[in-house]
Amino acid sequence: MEWPGEFPKDHAFVELLIPGVSSDMDFEQFLKDTEEKLSLNASSIEQHLKELQAKLGDSRTGDRPPSPTEVLQWFNMRAQNTLKPLSTDLLDFFRALQQYLKSEEEGKEEVTLQLLLNLSAQCGVRFPCSSSSSSLHPNLPGSSVHTIHMVKDDSSLEIQEAWDAVRLQLRRFLVARLSYYTSGHPPGSPQISTLTILERVHYLQQLFFLYPECEVLTDYQGLKQQYVLSILHSSMSSSPGGETGFDRVAMGFCNMVQHVTRALTEELQVLLRVAEPQVVLGLLNVAYFGAVTQELTSQMEREFETAQRDNTALSSKIKKYSARSRATVAPMELPLKSRSFSLTSHQLRALTQLACVLLGFERDVRELITNSTFINCTGDTPTLKGILKKPKEDSSSTTDGKKPTADKLHTPEAQTLEFNWRSAFSRLVPHMEHCVKVVLDDVCAKNLQQEEALHSSGHTLVTLSLIADFSVSNKHLKEDFFYKDSERDAPKMTAKFCGAILTELDALLPLAVACRDISLLGVRSSFVEACSRAAFAMLGRLQERALEVPSSAPLKNLPALLASCIYVQQRLEHYNVMLKDSSTASAKISLTLLPIQRCHEIVEALRQQLTSYCIQVCLTCILQDAESHDWADPKPFYEGERCSFSLQMWFYFLCGLRSDLWAVLPSELAKDVLGYVLAETLQLLVRRYSRVRASYKRHLQIRCDITAVLLYVEHLMWSVSETAEDVILINPSSEITIIGGGSDWPYQIHSLCDQLLTVLLVVTAPISFVHRTFMNSASKDSAPRQLERPVVRWLNAINPDLFTEQVIRDGVMGEAALACQLKLLTSDPGCSPKLLLGMLLHEDCHLPRILLENSYFCQETDSEMSTENYKAGDDFIVALFNLFSCLNNVPKALTQALQPYLEKAHIWKYLYTLADTTQKAPVVIDCIRTLVTKSTNSILVHLVSLALAWQSTEECSKAALFKRKVPESVLAKIPKDWNYGAPDGRGKDTTSKTVISLAIQALSFIFTNLPLAVASLPLSIRFLFQMAEKHLSQHARQLRSMGLLLWALLGCLIQGLEDLDALEKISGLALDCGAKDYLSLLRECLQAAMSIQHKGIPKPTVQKVLQALEEKRPKWINMQLQKARKLCAESDGQERIQRRC
Repeated sequence: MEWPGEFPKDHAFVELLIPGVSSDMDFEQFLKDTEEKLSLNASSIEQHLKELQAKLGDSRTGDRPPSPTEVLQWFNMRAQNTLKPLSTDLLDFFRALQQYLKSEEEGKEEVTLQLLLNLSAQCGVRFPCSSSSSSLHPNLPGSSVHTIHMVKDDSSLEIQEAWDAVRLQLRRFLVARLSYYTSGHPPGSPQISTLTILERVHYLQQLFFLYPECEVLTDYQGLKQQYVLSILHSSMSSSPGGETGFDRVAMGFCNMVQHVTRALTEELQVLLRVAEPQVVLGLLNVAYFGAVTQELTSQMEREFETAQRDNTALSSKIKKYSARSRATVAPMELPLKSRSFSLTSHQLRALTQLACVLLGFERDVRELITNSTFINCTGDTPTLKGILKKPKEDSSSTTDGKKPTADKLHTPEAQTLEFNWRSAFSRLVPHMEHCVKVVLDDVCAKNLQQEEALHSSGHTLVTLSLIADFSVSNKHLKEDFFYKDSERDAPKMTAKFCGAILTELDALLPLAVACRDISLLGVRSSFVEACSRAAFAMLGRLQERALEVPSSAPLKNLPALLASCIYVQQRLEHYNVMLKDSSTASAKISLTLLPIQRCHEIVEALRQQLTSYCIQVCLTCILQDAESHDWADPKPFYEGERCSFSLQMWFYFLCGLRSDLWAVLPSELAKDVLGYVLAETLQLLVRRYSRVRASYKRHLQIRCDITAVLLYVEHLMWSVSETAEDVILINPSSEITIIGGGSDWPYQIHSLCDQLLTVLLVVTAPISFVHRTFMNSASKDSAPRQLERPVVRWLNAINPDLFTEQVIRDGVMGEAALACQLKLLTSDPGCSPKLLLGMLLHEDCHLPRILLENSYFCQETDSEMSTENYKAGDDFIVALFNLFSCLNNVPKALTQALQPYLEKAHIWKYLYTLADTTQKAPVVIDCIRTLVTKSTNSILVHLVSLALAWQSTEECSKAALFKRKVPESVLAKIPKDWNYGAPDGRGKDTTSKTVISLAIQALSFIFTNLPLAVASLPLSIRFLFQMAEKHLSQHARQLRSMGLLLWALLGCLIQGLEDLDALEKISGLALDCGAKDYLSLLRECLQAAMSIQHKGIPKPTVQKVLQALEEKRPKWINMQLQKARKLCAESDGQERIQRRC
């Protein structure tokens, strides 16, 4: 497909929206749109090449049009063949330029640069671009002269000197402007100005016209390095808390990260427009990361000297004080450089915080540059020290006496990012290594001593603390290093001494992670060894306390000790993952010292001890009841009206065990332990009651006992089952699981309960009844049919109302299923998101609908509600919306759950005026508006960039009026053989035509990406708008062409174009008057395209834009609206998703 000539930049459309998890139709539409945009991209490139070819006068003829590659080759040959040699009148021209540049006329540099560019472009004049004799900025650090293009110049030395003088003054002007824009944004400035970026690109391109690219970038590198150092110095001197020592360094670099990252983001937008990505990486390595390393090294050296002086003085005083009784003469003090000193624990924590900040900065920068350049910057391979520095062979001459060209520097081999900040820590390695060992050993010993003292005082219970209480205060550590397992896999509590020790290990983990270079491996090795010693000490103490159960400690300790051991194991596994490194140097540190395998063994041993002890207690104590189980006694047991005491105690014991397990252990492990104990003790009861030989009067007790056991088991079954089907149905694969060595407690419990039910029938039922039932069953069906799967009978026997024959056969349905879901949720050890979601979605969101129908939202009452109640109700609505709006697999859930609220509160009408933020609307409308505006923000940001780019081009093109300012003395000195003709100025008609063309381009951008904007919305929101449209029949005429969702989406887009302050905040770009006027025109064009009536007659420019767009592509806007509306209203894709899931 091809766009007409008025759309030269449609290839930029490829940049925008990628839809989220949506239907198959969304992805099909996305692929079609991508192919269409790639076609636009190709035709735009070909169009530009044809235009350039026509401007330079191509003499090719033929039927077949040249390919883009052929055109580019042709341009290269033409550049070599048609450049005109330097004229003999050139000296006079250069001298005239010199005189003009020495004048006091304003804007003389811009005029001169534009004149030279026009001469080169129009007349084919090739001005010398050889390397200068001095760098652009000789005072800048890191600046040096590198010749990249040795252009042969046959002009006289006098002409060369005159040209050097001209471009020297132009260079000073351009460097001054670059210096201004480099320092124009003070630290903390909230916005990045695209005008600044585009102008810096423009100035760099002009410098490339005057000097070799490598030389320009080298000096620009020095300029940026100076700027980064100024940011670092400012951050280090602006510490608000008055910190000193390493705390000051850590706080300063923490403040630095935000400003340097922002400057780096801006720098990437500049450099990637003028240089290759590999060249950009080399410049950033020196200007940014090299500056950070330089400043960090300087600060660390200063603080090292201070710490060496202070810590050594302190330790020498302590030594002198302790030695007064042994010596009367003070020892001679060693020179300061030769003293050894130890870091304090506070200094070590400050260094850890600094390492944590720098690791986060390195990660963010790698991600930023990877996303910007599409170069994988995550590797740690050795790299070159800056791409803009000359290799060794570049400094020597070749055999013919000429310097070799440096073209190879433009295509370096393996350029990666260089983060050398770790070298700043190298001088502190022995001190950090010693301090890590001392601090961790001291923390471990101190906490173990406190635990021992508490235990010796007679406190036999293990002191527990919540896992959440052991969180570090460093926010960077929380985000990057404090990995948390899922809630169902992590213990809820741990022993207090274990949590305190592991918190200290967590706090020093970033320092060990940062020390991966060869010179720093001692610190990592010291951390691993200290961590191993601490882990073995904790595990030894946990084992000691476990051996005290049950002799001197209660059973409640065992779950607590098991949870503590699991927590230690999980933290050690996390350390192992964080400290694993692909580099050869880091691989030398053996992580096998971490006692992870030992943790596994102790966890299994503690679990075995817990389950075996619980079973043994039941067997030897609880279920030993001589009074209740005197089956030969001819007297009835409490007249047959109660069960045995031992069974009640057994049930109470299991409930207490469940409480202890639920409080500390991970959910899955807690259920597994309870299921195992229940199954094993239940097996004992089956054996016992199947062997009973009771007297006639004791049969009632047997019936009561077995019935009680079945009721108790039914109560506990909800705690060990994952789903309602596990409680009611038997999985056919369970037998295979058990044979294979696995555990399936529901299956085993069902089997044992069925055996108990059989015992109950055989032992207590009258013989005549059993015989009659058997004979009747045999006569009705002589060939009994085989059931498809085993059926649970005992549940129907004890609770026939809930567990009916149909439920036992087919599973729970209706209100019974909801009751089962609720019982599972309340019996689970923790919050199970799966169970909660299943309960909320059951029967078309029956539970949320019932809650809303009986809430004040849907009740007409005259009583006034308090502010707190209103806020609580709004919070409940927001929680339901946030949950159901993200369920793309169940797109109808949101509408079904909120249906009573949507209808009673008349929410539908607010969707028609969704873009109107002035009227007060229910809280759910704010939630919907947030999602819709999030979809339009990407479009708005691109429109702002488009407007600012056009405005910048207009500002730069004003220099085209230079012909009015160039003095005749300069124009007269232009060599006649160049045939130079000054270009005509641009009039109002041309400007108006450009505005119209740009508005057409922006409108085409909006409607091209409209289907993707719809696809980026959740399916639940699209379904909600589809249902709402049926309730808004009064607006059928306005919604006929586009539908309610597109109406709201385009309305939010118009509102975004109108709210310029919010637009600046969203885009992070500053808008000037010209850009605001353009965006206002675009808003009016969009309103006219939507047929929104406003007072007055539309502007002629608006009519011209829509008319031109309609002439270029008839009915194209309607086609795009229908394409987007198909994604709004099509339900087939939603149904496919539900079937697939």
